[in-house]
Amino acid sequence: MTDITKIFRAIIKAQQASNRDLNRSPRTPSRWSTGFLSRAKTILNDIIKLKYLLLESRTNYLSPFYLLSTTNKIMNDEQRLEFERNIEKQIIRCRDDLEQLKSSIGLICFEGQRRSHCELVYAYLERDLVQCTKIYSEQKCLRYKRETERKKIGRLDNDVYRTILNFERKNTRKLTETSTENVITTENSPSTMVTVPTSYSDQDNHNENDEEIQIPSPIPTGSELRQLQIENDQLYHDVAQRSEEIHAISTQVVEIAQLQNELFDNIFGQKDLIEQVDNAAVVTNDDLAAAIIHIRDAMSDTSTSDSDVEDNIEEESLPISSHVNIIHGLKSVSCLTLDTNGIRMITGGHDENMKMFDFSSMDKNFQPFRTIQPCRGRLLRAIEYSPNNDMILVIPGDCQAIVVNREASGKHIIYKSVLGDMYVTDMNRTKGHKSLLNYGCWNPSLNSQEFMTCADDCTIRLWSLNKRDQQLHVIRTKGESGRDVRTTTCTYNQSLYHNENSNLITAGCDNGSILVWDRRRSFVHVTFKCSNAHLQDEAITSLKWSYDSQILASRSMDHTLKLWDIRKFNKCLSSYENIPNHFSMTNISFSPNDKFLITGVSKLNNSNDNDANGKLIIFDRNDLSKPVNEILFNDSVIRTMWHPKLNQIFTTTNNGLVRIFYDEQRSPMAGVRLCLNRKEKKDKSANDFIANINPILTSASSSDSLNDTREIFPDKKSLEEEKKSSSFHQHIVQTLVKSNFSEKEDPRVELLKHADEAERNPKWITPAYKYTQPKPIFQQEIDEEDNDDILPLLKKQKK
Repeated sequence: MTDITKIFRAIIKAQQASNRDLNRSPRTPSRWSTGFLSRAKTILNDIIKLKYLLLESRTNYLSPFYLLSTTNKIMNDEQRLEFERNIEKQIIRCRDDLEQLKSSIGLICFEGQRRSHCELVYAYLERDLVQCTKIYSEQKCLRYKRETERKKIGRLDNDVYRTILNFERKNTRKLTETSTENVITTENSPSTMVTVPTSYSDQDNHNENDEEIQIPSPIPTGSELRQLQIENDQLYHDVAQRSEEIHAISTQVVEIAQLQNELFDNIFGQKDLIEQVDNAAVVTNDDLAAAIIHIRDAMSDTSTSDSDVEDNIEEESLPISSHVNIIHGLKSVSCLTLDTNGIRMITGGHDENMKMFDFSSMDKNFQPFRTIQPCRGRLLRAIEYSPNNDMILVIPGDCQAIVVNREASGKHIIYKSVLGDMYVTDMNRTKGHKSLLNYGCWNPSLNSQEFMTCADDCTIRLWSLNKRDQQLHVIRTKGESGRDVRTTTCTYNQSLYHNENSNLITAGCDNGSILVWDRRRSFVHVTFKCSNAHLQDEAITSLKWSYDSQILASRSMDHTLKLWDIRKFNKCLSSYENIPNHFSMTNISFSPNDKFLITGVSKLNNSNDNDANGKLIIFDRNDLSKPVNEILFNDSVIRTMWHPKLNQIFTTTNNGLVRIFYDEQRSPMAGVRLCLNRKEKKDKSANDFIANINPILTSASSSDSLNDTREIFPDKKSLEEEKKSSSFHQHIVQTLVKSNFSEKEDPRVELLKHADEAERNPKWITPAYKYTQPKPIFQQEIDEEDNDDILPLLKKQKK
């Protein structure tokens, strides 16, 4: 016999577990569904009430014979019009509520079963509303049909009544004519006897005889009967013809109602098509702009055929002929970003400050218009404008990313990512990062509310402003052995596939590997992978896709720069070594024409050679074997950016400096070039009259002090030498007030210029002692030996 005790125990345990599950209290619905379901219930109640009202008032609404009814239940024309207005208002209100409910689905949930559930609820509500609309349209069609029939019946009754009245009038006329003829014949013939009594003296007898006289009913003749028959046939023919017209009109009204329902369905479906057309139009505009750039580059390339001449043209086309320095602070500038139009620039660094510069209103002093600390006590690692330039993503050295508005003023924080649970080991079950962030960037597609962050918890997380309670997706980065690997940088690919944008997500790890995922697939498996892209234990600091989305450039702490082709990702296209990199924020930038590539080089502190200085190196995209040009810096170069619209190169250093390169011929008159010719703005708090005009000082000992003051009104010669102003007000101010040189000159040097004059002709201090102390008496020098006797007793040293 077999021992079944183990099987029996297993069955008992399974039964107990199922009982526990049944006895558990049902889960309370999540917070996300309470608002949506309550709104859906209210809309459903409105639709049910509307349907009940239509069905209840069907008979009263459709009956056209309200004049013949003994009760007041049947509606008249005014009541029907008011009823139709109310029903149409309720239908429009329900339709608007449904549109708002549909738009709120994207804000509540992004995808999954919750979204499908919300969409099904919306579909059922929309179907019920369409049924109510159909019932109302059918009732309206029947009402118009019956109304037309009633009007035609009324016309027929009036015609018959008129014919009967005309016939009676004719008969009465004939009877009166025959009676008069009989009376005339009796008067002419005396022999005949009058049988019909005509007049009596008594009035009572007259009345009785009048009652006894009865006029017989007229009998129509044959011609009259034929006339009536013809009129009756004509009326019957008209009624039959009009009934056919009514039937045709009713069928047309029903067809119109069906077409109206189809029109409603098409209108509901056209919104998605309009959004798709809008996105396609934006993509085509971007493609056209890129095509124009490529056409210009092709035209410039085809101008000469000699290779040496082409190299010289390429070197001359670089916007590096002039540069401008902007001071951010005293510490390293680790963040740099510009909006797509090149109007504003934001810098951030290790001083925890984020400074905002506006080229359209800034003068040549290059002072920021706003300075804030988005995360006090934390270094700033990345700052980036959104594609629409309406928001700014800030990545501090913290676990939470911050999104602020464009002005970064008032309640500037729009969104702050959720903090993960520190005690949960599974990264997929936490709602956010629980380690320090390394980098973050926006989704480059327009009208996108999505951004991406990577951190030391070995994950990449996708966030959306429409879903604020947690991240959209969690991507775990793993090495070849299956262990988690820290992610140091990440980026989107804008347009690798022409159908959709931002399909590829790329990440660089601290073990030197590059991982690429396709977001149309599951994030569990990697689409492209290069495990030995850079040296082991050397973190990748930056990844950048080219504008044609075919070439990927990588920069690492192993002091190399490499290019990769997505079509052959296992093999490096080209590389360049021995370019020092000591900062984890050193990045790469492509030129607007996709021909060049720039990156920064760190300074070597232990050597004194020129090669040890910081550099900005410019490479040819097709060949990294030799740099096209090098620009020397006194310090390390960290961040670089080649703006596509401005054609200006922006760089940051570790000494708090931002250097901007441009070319007067090839760079447009925008960006930093707008600030070069502007005059310095004066401080509003400074009073020009007090600062520039010396006060009139008098003294009792000198009567000539008034003659030594400056002339307030200058001579005509000095006025002619000055430049002519553009307005009369400026002319008056220039004549009265002299320019203030106190900010440009050293005050100590200005005072020492008058030292000799003060000794020869004392004016202020010496005349005060002229009578009381003509010979000055100064304090004598004290010897060190007698110092103890002069000092107070409390300060004497103990022996």
